[in-house]
Amino acid sequence: MNQKFLAPAQLKFDDIAVGQSFEVWRTFSSQDVDAFATLSGDYSPLHVDAAYAAGTEFGAPVVHGMLLASLFSQLVGMRVPGKHALYLGQDLSFRRPVRIDEPVRAVVKVVGKSDATRTLVLNTEIRSVDDKVLVMGSAKVKVRDDSPPTQVLGERLASAPIQSGRPVALVTGASRGIGAEIARTLAKNGYAVALNYFRSEERARQVVREIELAGGIAFAVQADVRDAESVSGLLAEVLQTLGPPRVLVNAAVGELINRPLGELCWPDFENHMAYQVKAVLQLCQAVYPAMKAAGGGAVVNILSQVTAGVPATGMADYVCAKYALLGLSKAMAAEWADAHIRVNMVSPGLTRTDLTEHYQERVFKMEAARTPLKRIATPADVAHAVAYLVADEASFLTGVNLLVAGGQVMF
Repeated sequence: MNQKFLAPAQLKFDDIAVGQSFEVWRTFSSQDVDAFATLSGDYSPLHVDAAYAAGTEFGAPVVHGMLLASLFSQLVGMRVPGKHALYLGQDLSFRRPVRIDEPVRAVVKVVGKSDATRTLVLNTEIRSVDDKVLVMGSAKVKVRDDSPPTQVLGERLASAPIQSGRPVALVTGASRGIGAEIARTLAKNGYAVALNYFRSEERARQVVREIELAGGIAFAVQADVRDAESVSGLLAEVLQTLGPPRVLVNAAVGELINRPLGELCWPDFENHMAYQVKAVLQLCQAVYPAMKAAGGGAVVNILSQVTAGVPATGMADYVCAKYALLGLSKAMAAEWADAHIRVNMVSPGLTRTDLTEHYQERVFKMEAARTPLKRIATPADVAHAVAYLVADEASFLTGVNLLVAGGQVMF
């Protein structure tokens, strides 16, 4: 029996660029749902029994989640790349139900490519008519064209799956200073760590090498955490390489420049707010579905001692952003407790890192002299505090701001 099918696209690996998007609109009818129930054997009354579904919180039958997911199969198999596609994996989170006869828009966006393995990393979303996200996730697709693969030696590719069986931690700002030390410490404590960096690729890879030499598992992934699309790509890489994060540490921070309040402009404040509020919000929202689906997790936001007591002068833009992060962290802790996601904070005192290396030596000596423990904080002090807050021993702590200040702040 001959059948005629629509011809799929025949995109080759080199025809596809990061940033490209493909979409399709679809409305699933009751006949579609009945046909899928027959094919899959899933006759859950929520999908096929109108009387039962009317008495639920949805008020009407809803479309099977896997039937919705078939839209991604359609886009991959017919559009990107089409004929040469081999689906390798899909991670999905169902955020809102889709009712029968409700129009939806499925979108896939290319957020990563691996020349060595000829694979694509895709962001996948289904959105409603009013643009609300209904389903979100990521996919990995191999392009089976005849183009020769690029040989990459001596480096682990971020898109190559790592089967570790270890819980996954994502640390931003992890190429140097406090973030790098947090990554090392969590790896030592048994986590598979994704190190996010912005510009310092070689430094991030050096941290990865140190972790691997110590027997740990890590990989470096570039992203500007202030940019929503970059964050989506970051999470897609982490999901495909290590799996869903159970720990998120927001340690990325902008450059510290001391300026008197009278010389500050609003863009100075916006720069710090982008790191301390926008980036943290975007990252937390991105990992929330995976954490919730996994049964919970832990978020630690790196604040500063400036949120307690009298702040140093010349830092009004930085101080305001850290206070905003304090409020955001508390709001998340309260709102996400039902999902068993704990949100805590660590507030270091003055710490010698790349961020503060331009300070004069007398600043460090004066700060040590006024600290009861007679020294300033080290990145290891901060990392140990983070490690405690994400561990099972701190399972009843959320909304806590742990001050690593050597006794300068006491409650």
